[in-house]
Amino acid sequence: MAIPIEQLGKGGLNTDLPPMIVPQNTFTDVLNVRFDDEAVSTITGESIYRTVSIAPDYGIHWRRPDQGYNIFAKDGSIVRVDAAGNQSTMYSGSGSSYTNSDWQGTLFNGGYAIVLNNGRTTPLYCLYGDINAGSAFLPLPNWNYLSNLTITAKVVRSLNYSLVAANLTIADSTTGLTTYAPSTVRISVQAATGAIPDVWQPGTTTDTADEFEINTTSPILDMAELRGNMFIYSSDSISILSIGVNGTRVVPYSESYGILSVDCVCEFDGKHFVVDRNDIYLHNGSGNIESLADFRIKKYFFNNLNKDAIDKVHVTRHAFYKEIWINYPKGSSTVCNEALIYNYKNNTWSKRQATNMTYSFFGPANVSNTFQYGKEVVYFTTTTSTTLVESSGYQMWNGSALASYTSYVEKKKLNSGDVTGSSIIVSLYPIFDTVPIDSNITIRVIGQNNYVKDVDLSIDDPLLKDTFTFLPNNEKSQGYKVDPRVNGRVLNYRITATNYWRLAMMALDAKPADRR
Repeated sequence: MAIPIEQLGKGGLNTDLPPMIVPQNTFTDVLNVRFDDEAVSTITGESIYRTVSIAPDYGIHWRRPDQGYNIFAKDGSIVRVDAAGNQSTMYSGSGSSYTNSDWQGTLFNGGYAIVLNNGRTTPLYCLYGDINAGSAFLPLPNWNYLSNLTITAKVVRSLNYSLVAANLTIADSTTGLTTYAPSTVRISVQAATGAIPDVWQPGTTTDTADEFEINTTSPILDMAELRGNMFIYSSDSISILSIGVNGTRVVPYSESYGILSVDCVCEFDGKHFVVDRNDIYLHNGSGNIESLADFRIKKYFFNNLNKDAIDKVHVTRHAFYKEIWINYPKGSSTVCNEALIYNYKNNTWSKRQATNMTYSFFGPANVSNTFQYGKEVVYFTTTTSTTLVESSGYQMWNGSALASYTSYVEKKKLNSGDVTGSSIIVSLYPIFDTVPIDSNITIRVIGQNNYVKDVDLSIDDPLLKDTFTFLPNNEKSQGYKVDPRVNGRVLNYRITATNYWRLAMMALDAKPADRR
């Protein structure tokens, strides 16, 4: 009895549920695959973008009114790279305030300005057309509005025509005291088009400049705009900031959810995708908060996350594939080495390797010395001066060079739905509809009748499991089905390859257990 397994693109990865109850079109482990077009296939790789003058651990694309730049930062150095590959230094700072900087940035005023902030010095800005700040970063004007106070902020974001800063540290040169204000928010005046805000002191104008504390029991870590309001995320709460003609208004949104670190929130389709300390969730700004990780990949993520390096976790939206990547340090790594990928079109999860990746950001494709704003790609920084860009080739960075990579899907305890023992699975029919002409795919498979036993499919053990070299283009050489020597009520299999493949559907063949 052949049982088809369809809609493989809508199953995705589920690491948390018991394998016996994971749906047939859902996998218990995957790596370097993409769920799309009702199928599962090898995910695209990367190519070398530029070798820059620093080893950056932050990047952002700045689309100015005249042209675009990829901006890279490391410690106290900021460089820009144009579409032709020309590089120039935009800022050079030194001292302990810049060592191991954790940069974050925001675009402002329709791309006229960009603001970068490391949380330990005055935020910096660059403004298109400005005689001084047009090609170099300078401190935000009048940020320290009292001469005896030096103020820094954990995060700075843009909201409409104002800048908003939060989680302040205030050093008083007169008293020598430092005040920590982790729940304090400050707002600039509004800036005209083509300008940067130049007033931060409350009460000096009738505009939006303000400074206040919000009711939160933990430090503010990030902020993000949604539907014209600023959502302020602390470790364990969310507040909503509104700026209108009647002044500033802050209301609580949630006291049960928060955020893990800076850059752990992004917007898609009028919603926020957020990683916090206990969950991965989305909300629409109207009070409906939905977990995306419960009973799926929540335990996997938090069990593998290096809790000592949560400041390296960041999310990147890949709009073309409708994906959001959670880049994080796995195990003992102190830089990102894996990405959990959420496809918000199919509501599926996947995994991708990210060897020695320090940051990723989206931007336009750079083709023939031109930024093509009709196509969005992901750029990567590494622990070296080599930066990367997503490409249609099938190579990935291994820490020192580009190399081929392994992709696989694994399914443990696949069953026909009959768990009473009256039928056993005898064959597997993987249907690959797109592969190279010389493709060979390794399929490792074993049946079992014991529902408790766990099988390790990552290693080849001829005594315990069958390993097939599957040739999809050769029907006479095991190119259409797999017949394991050991049958059982459940079947475990792993499909592995080092080149491109797409699996459109599968089928399994079951027969009564007592039939000979």
